[in-house]
Amino acid sequence: MSDQEGNRDNPYSFDDYIFVKNHFDYYRDDEFFQALVKKYIPFNEFEKIDSELRELSDIVSFRFKALADEANRLENRMKCTVIQHYDAYNHRIDKIKRCTETETLEREIFNLGLFDPGLNNPWSKFVKMFLLYQNGEAGVTCPIACTHGAVELLQKYENELKPEAHKILTSLRDGIGGYGIGSQYVSEIQGGSDVPANLVEAVFEEKEGSDGVSNCWRLYGQKFFCSAMQADYAIVTAKPKKVPSSTRVAAFVVPAWLPGNKKREIRNSYTIDRLKQKLGTAELPTAEITYNGAVAYSVGPLEKGLADIVGIVLSLSRLHVAFGMAASLLKVAREAILYSQFRTAFGVPVSSFPLMINQINDINHNVMKTAAGVFKVYSEYIHFDEELISGIRELQKIEDLTERKRRFRLRELIMLQKIVVAEDAPAIIRKAISFFGGHGIMEDFIDFPRLHRDSLIMELWEGPRNVLLTQIHRDFQRVAEWYTADDFIRDILEGVDPRTIGFLATEFSRVISHDTLLRNDNETLEICRDWEKLSLDLFHAYQDQAIAELNYKGKPLKFSRLLRKLKKKPEEKEILMTL
Repeated sequence: MSDQEGNRDNPYSFDDYIFVKNHFDYYRDDEFFQALVKKYIPFNEFEKIDSELRELSDIVSFRFKALADEANRLENRMKCTVIQHYDAYNHRIDKIKRCTETETLEREIFNLGLFDPGLNNPWSKFVKMFLLYQNGEAGVTCPIACTHGAVELLQKYENELKPEAHKILTSLRDGIGGYGIGSQYVSEIQGGSDVPANLVEAVFEEKEGSDGVSNCWRLYGQKFFCSAMQADYAIVTAKPKKVPSSTRVAAFVVPAWLPGNKKREIRNSYTIDRLKQKLGTAELPTAEITYNGAVAYSVGPLEKGLADIVGIVLSLSRLHVAFGMAASLLKVAREAILYSQFRTAFGVPVSSFPLMINQINDINHNVMKTAAGVFKVYSEYIHFDEELISGIRELQKIEDLTERKRRFRLRELIMLQKIVVAEDAPAIIRKAISFFGGHGIMEDFIDFPRLHRDSLIMELWEGPRNVLLTQIHRDFQRVAEWYTADDFIRDILEGVDPRTIGFLATEFSRVISHDTLLRNDNETLEICRDWEKLSLDLFHAYQDQAIAELNYKGKPLKFSRLLRKLKKKPEEKEILMTL
């Protein structure tokens, strides 16, 4: 019990913690992030990328953070649920209204030209996105992911695109006419992940429409879950009518406005029926829309649309989900640990209690191995020059067995990583919130409530775990003749303790050898239960190996030391925070 007398003018202040939190530079002050960059960036690229990261971090850590925090205030994020269907003269415009901070953040981030090869190479693009994602989704990272997928899909067929579609690619990638924003509209009311069940129609119409366009594909029907509704272009799935593959899903790129119509607020023959109110990613407009003859441009062979969408567009989104959460977890762990060192209870720092020490160590280790894991997986994507294979059929055409297996490993690792990180992130953030006591749920005190809500959304984006676990199981059965489950485990866990490898390989082979996960007998139910747990154990072993390979020896965070360091040049930081 304290022997301190009462004091009506309680002098307690959070100022030192707020100072450290608000003056921490995401890259310059984070030795662990720097260690990841130094390990994976090629030596001849490191100096330039390191310099660019330091310059960008001066903006992301302060100006962009402030914009994201302001946009998250309840009165601002409510604006993302507002749509103006008609103007004052009864013209249908379907104008989405967002807060100024979100629009400013989006504009400034897209003006960085992340996908412009004239400004960024594969590694600089990735580490810059990782830096940006520390501020959470903030209404911006979803369109970044969608734009990435659109660019990669359009690039695959760049030499075959119609001039109109090629112009879209140069806008999204090269910024010709301004850097465009991409999106992807796949889900329909009957099922999000069941893409083959899509019913939106694509009809090739020779007759000139009321919009003055003739001899083009036009889309008809409803899409039920369309995020990044503010985008300039969307990759959309639909079934072409009156073609041999009319039951197959094809891929199209659809402009939100035809040339000259954006300023006039005339949509490309579709309506935004309503905006959805979501648990998380509240700053991001998500809508239900109806196409009524929207002009669309086919991308790739009509019969390959499903494979291209799943193998390229959705796979890239899954990569973004994983490294986006890993990036924000670095911020979560840092701010929670520093608070535990700042805050005292019963006369000692909270961080000195044994229960808290264990929780700090757990959070720190889990966050670091998650980040190391995403760098390791993404390095495989860069190894293949950022080219993903559309599907197993295309994969099997690769004659070089070593390359075929490595590409297959990347495909499966992307799905496993998405499953596991989406499972781990909400639990890590929830535990970090507890470090703050009641302050942890105060949205004007810390941004963890926003990050926690957003992390729950990530489980569902681009396939929940049940869908992905079923897909992985099916993939391994399709490649069994040339890649066994046992060999896969031994390949991805090279360097791990042989006993761990042996156990995981045996269990994984047992699960994969079960003929189907779609039969509801007792044996299958038990296999499914084992597979859920095994997927976590398997990828956690991969992450543990990734952090072991990094061999990080940096100093642990210490609040008092960091406070002294950051107070040395406060004037410089204050200037950056107001830019």
